[in-house]
Amino acid sequence: MQEILAALLIPAIVAVVFTRVTYNKYVSLGLALLFMWAIFGGFDHPIHLILITILSALIGFYFSRKIQKQNKKKIK
Repeated sequence: MQEILAALLIPAIVAVVFTRVTYNKYVSLGLALLFMWAIFGGFDHPIHLILITILSALIGFYFSRKIQKQNKKKIK
């Protein structure tokens, strides 16, 4: 149960944080997925856990895009 909760929350949060640090949403998505791959130890876990992780990272990517668009509007 803890792994599912971690797979739901951590990649989305990490993707948003890495976007703020690297200023690139694609790099942050890749880093979030690599980060979770390192935490979960590769592909040794069930497929549903891997899919939840990917879905969460994509949700974080969506919010990263949204935040970047808001920041660009503030600058102009």
